[in-house]
Amino acid sequence: MAYHKNHYPFFLCCLLLLGCISAAAQDSLPASRVWTDNLPACPQQPDTLPEQPAFPDTIPARQEALPADTLPSTMDTLSVSQLPENAMPSHMLVKATATDTAAPLRYKLNLDYVKSFWPSLKYTVSRPAHWNKKDWTKFSVAMVGVGGLMLADWEIRHVMQANQHSIPGEVAKVIEPFGNFYGVYIFPTMYLAGALTKNSKFETAGLVGAKSLAISTLIYTTSKTIIRRKRPDEATSSWDYAPPFSGNRYTSSPSGHSNTIFSVATALAMEFRDTKWVPPVAYALATATAASRIYQNRHWASDVLLGSLIGHFVTRAVWISSHKPAPKKIVIP
Repeated sequence: MAYHKNHYPFFLCCLLLLGCISAAAQDSLPASRVWTDNLPACPQQPDTLPEQPAFPDTIPARQEALPADTLPSTMDTLSVSQLPENAMPSHMLVKATATDTAAPLRYKLNLDYVKSFWPSLKYTVSRPAHWNKKDWTKFSVAMVGVGGLMLADWEIRHVMQANQHSIPGEVAKVIEPFGNFYGVYIFPTMYLAGALTKNSKFETAGLVGAKSLAISTLIYTTSKTIIRRKRPDEATSSWDYAPPFSGNRYTSSPSGHSNTIFSVATALAMEFRDTKWVPPVAYALATATAASRIYQNRHWASDVLLGSLIGHFVTRAVWISSHKPAPKKIVIP
């Protein structure tokens, strides 16, 4: 573990964080901005008033008043979803804030954030029950890919170990910590950077990323206790397995490094998808880190692919569940 003292990965992390901070700073808007782009212009008053029609002989019956509990009486800000239909005339909705638009949910490190773990976990593990034909096709392709690599695992290992060189070996040592060391701390660092710069988007990215990593790690760890596969540096065959929940040395599949780094890469790529360079850089670093585990003879190729898929798709599900827009809000003048 001496190569953890190498500072190059730390500098790469810093560069990636600084780039994301600048991107988030450009995208942030002040919360008090008044939304007036779509407000109609006030019509000019005519010089003469139109002739008023005569009162009818009969006066229509007084309309029934709304129940007392129809509208809150002490709230200035209301959620549109809480208002009954036709409860307010349109002229009362003139003044509006930027929250009139569908804004993404922002997180703070508090009890509500802790409570959000369970809904995100439930949403993630229940996704297969809501998949459509396209989703099942993607899953089938992914499983065929894992199965195909399992058939080729022994040959891939042989090729990798027959082509060991000093420079690729040193590169693998440099990038390997992203899968179990730097990758784990990148989200707390992002949150602290956002808190210090008062950037809510960066705070949210750090908190949602940490939640994604925690849930993907839970799923990956559970999978590893069931799929008891021996690591390639100890196995004499790529089909060396043990029964589920047994064999402490059978911890090859899926790859934890690959799960971690692809969870990090996916969270960054989705949060900063409008910054063109972030997704390719994040996924390139994740791919290199995952490949280093094959080169170092610590995982079979299929282990790496399976761990990468878990990290990617679990993080996507957690990110989607965590970024459902908050209810639109209006301000009554």
